[in-house]
Amino acid sequence: MLILNPQHYYLIEQPWWEILIALYLFLGGLGSMVYAVSFYYWRKGITQKMVVRGSIAGILAVSVGILMLVLDLGHPERFYLVLLSPRLNFGSWIFIGSSVLSAFMLFAILFVAPMLKWFKWLPWAENKKAIKFFGWVAFLFAICVAAYTGILIGIVYNVPFWNAPALPVIFMISALSTGLATLVLLLAPIREEGVEKITRTLAKSDGFVMLVELIVLGLYLIIRSYGPVGAIEAIHLILKGWLAPYFVGGVLLTGLAIPLLLIFGYEIRAKEEKVRYVAMLSAILVLVGGAMLRYVVLEAGVLQIPCCP
Repeated sequence: MLILNPQHYYLIEQPWWEILIALYLFLGGLGSMVYAVSFYYWRKGITQKMVVRGSIAGILAVSVGILMLVLDLGHPERFYLVLLSPRLNFGSWIFIGSSVLSAFMLFAILFVAPMLKWFKWLPWAENKKAIKFFGWVAFLFAICVAAYTGILIGIVYNVPFWNAPALPVIFMISALSTGLATLVLLLAPIREEGVEKITRTLAKSDGFVMLVELIVLGLYLIIRSYGPVGAIEAIHLILKGWLAPYFVGGVLLTGLAIPLLLIFGYEIRAKEEKVRYVAMLSAILVLVGGAMLRYVVLEAGVLQIPCCP
């Protein structure tokens, strides 16, 4: 819809990035943080089964996210041109993002492959220093991937709601939360000594991360509500417009409030057998809220285009 604003701006809801890009941003952040948290615990000497499951889940999530990005292109068969075109702009965020995603995938695979029985023949399978090196490099690129999912839309200067330094921070926090939730889902069904304790720790950590996310998200909305007219219109869409059910019901209630109540009100106090199912439920809700957050942010993108005075 086209609106002529009294402040001499055309306001247009962006029509290009929709559900597939939202899934790409969601899975990219989730996958990178699943790996990052798994690697952190591996460095602390905690069960190798966790790092294997987390690494594989992270690689698969990022891979599916990249597939969503490719499918969103008008000509998916031309995706290779992102890295191979003779007119390639090495300073573009598209090239930077593609390079970071590729590097994360490569080094994460090099790190986790020797831990799988089918790949014990790899030359570095017994070289702990090489495995640690690959793990650290993948960890650093994982952080970059999670940040990139917010930077990608944050640099769109004519969408004021996106064009703010806090948006990449929100996406980073949300990526960490969904990464922790994914690990809870991966570990909760395992009936081994010590795993239940790790699951509780992960769930409790996710609870504190969600509290931070809720605070930062609230401050972001308040600050942008005093921003340019495009940002104000976006806030109106989120809180009072057609996006309100998705934001209030999907992000705030389903993705944050209910999981927080389950984690701090019940999950960390419940007995082992019951906490398993409650932890899985709260983790699923966190994932739903994380995906919905990306969708709402994208759909709330209002282009602010100057017109004649």
